[in-house]
Amino acid sequence: MRGAAPSRLEPTGGERRPRGLLEGLVGFETLLYGAVSILLAAAAVFVLVGTVHELAHAIDTSAGAVDTGVTVLDRILLLLIIAELAYTLRFVLRTHEIVVEPFLFIGLIAVVRRILIVTAQFERIPSSGRTLTNFLLELGLLGFLVLALSVALALVRRRQPSVSGSITPSTIVQAASSSRATE
Repeated sequence: MRGAAPSRLEPTGGERRPRGLLEGLVGFETLLYGAVSILLAAAAVFVLVGTVHELAHAIDTSAGAVDTGVTVLDRILLLLIIAELAYTLRFVLRTHEIVVEPFLFIGLIAVVRRILIVTAQFERIPSSGRTLTNFLLELGLLGFLVLALSVALALVRRRQPSVSGSITPSTIVQAASSSRATE
């Protein structure tokens, strides 16, 4: 309409500076995400090289198979955490949305990793006393965390409004308009 006042979403002459500031912040955010992705790639390379080096050293020194296996499995889980972080970062860069599900996966992998380390140390702790109590308490809490993260993951997957699993401004507008239509 010709005589209508400008919308709040349409820029007017006085709003050019904040829009430029917003574009600058978006550029800075993209730059930060790029730096984080480079650091994640470097971390993955370091973990992979360190794992291969430690595996070769364990073979040379005839280290115990269980300890070596636990170390390699621990590093594999760490690489999975890094990969999940990289996926999440790529998703955020592509869609400009932050979703909960990848962080729940990261938490679940981290808890399983810690359970693996704690149970591998079980052989070295005394069979009674305060150390055993602390061990069992930590193992129980880690088990509870696995259960809680699994339930949270199931709830998030069940309640997601879209395939991407995130709440966007358009899904909020659609939900609001559909609720008005039913009233």
